Amino acid sequence: MNKLVKEQQITKKVTLVGAVGDALLGVAKILAGYFSQSQALIADGVHSLSDLLTDALVLIATSRARQAPDENHPYGHLRYETLATVVLGIILIVVAAGIVFDSLAYSSQASVTWYGIASLLLTIIVKEILFHYTKRAGEKIHSRLLIANAWHSRTDAFSSVAVLIGLGGVFLGYQWADTLASIVVALLIGKIAFSMIWENVNELVDTAPDPKVINNIRNTVDSLQNVMAPHDMRARSMAGKIYLDLHIHVPAHASVSEGHYLSDLVVYTIKKAHPQVQDVLVHVDTDERIQKADSLPHEELTKPVQLNMPARDQVLADLGFVLRLHKDYIDLNRTQLHYLDNSLSIVIHALASKVELSAQEMKTNGLKMDLNSLPYGQHHSVVWSYDSE
Repeated sequence: MNKLVKEQQITKKVTLVGAVGDALLGVAKILAGYFSQSQALIADGVHSLSDLLTDALVLIATSRARQAPDENHPYGHLRYETLATVVLGIILIVVAAGIVFDSLAYSSQASVTWYGIASLLLTIIVKEILFHYTKRAGEKIHSRLLIANAWHSRTDAFSSVAVLIGLGGVFLGYQWADTLASIVVALLIGKIAFSMIWENVNELVDTAPDPKVINNIRNTVDSLQNVMAPHDMRARSMAGKIYLDLHIHVPAHASVSEGHYLSDLVVYTIKKAHPQVQDVLVHVDTDERIQKADSLPHEELTKPVQLNMPARDQVLADLGFVLRLHKDYIDLNRTQLHYLDNSLSIVIHALASKVELSAQEMKTNGLKMDLNSLPYGQHHSVVWSYDSE
């Protein structure tokens, strides 16, 4: 099963379970608050029912966010989840403001009833269970939206505790305790909402993840053999998942395929050790000059020294002319170019099957002499291959 589809199914299951609990608890507390004349209890019931809106938002956003990348969204759709979390936070702030307004605008004579107390105790127990259930699922699939919804459930438990304390004050004869408790409920909701908005707005503007996370990833890469000094690491988050770019050093004379092998090894190792990493782009550098410190940001574009030397197509054209007398026993297409120490070293592949063994040394000297006539590069060499492919 596709990973994104599996994550979507987990989110749907967890959210629907929470929605059923939210609906039952919300109705129970509103009814208990109505008959008890408790503004705080009614406010707490509205808070529970507001969870239904966020549950619906989670389902819609997750369905969209877990779609596979397409032509218009090559990095996927996870930012929909980030945006939905911001919207969820805004909804909670509106709910909190409404609770404060109602508490201050309307006075009531709250009374303590057994069904009011029972509804609050039930809410605290059920919401704490839902919090751990939802949060564990969110951490499993690295979904900030699901984790945010889990904390939303826990604020319901916290607010119920505040209402319970308020009713205790009413029982002792302090009617204002009910109003104060409803305001405390609103402040709790607002605090969680602001944190959600702040964290996810930072994600929308590509704020880097926690430096500790990046340092742990750097240590993971550093532990690999033949992969040295990971540097210029850049990362951004999408719905709690990390998209990472980094540079690594590999042995200077490694082939292109070996460099590709080592970069694949880096990607696999990072993803295995850090499941929150969704994608890794690796730039391969040679070990001629190890760069250990990050050089970001680049304030101006400076042309690297090695780019002053000719590229492969120009080198092969020059070799075709300079080595025209050797064309019968060399394979120019297998020529290796090493751009090292701000210079170019050329390795020519000669076909041993085309030249007698006794004549190979003489041919090698002739090839090197002609290679030295090139206006660029140094330390050229000849390799005799015993296959014609």
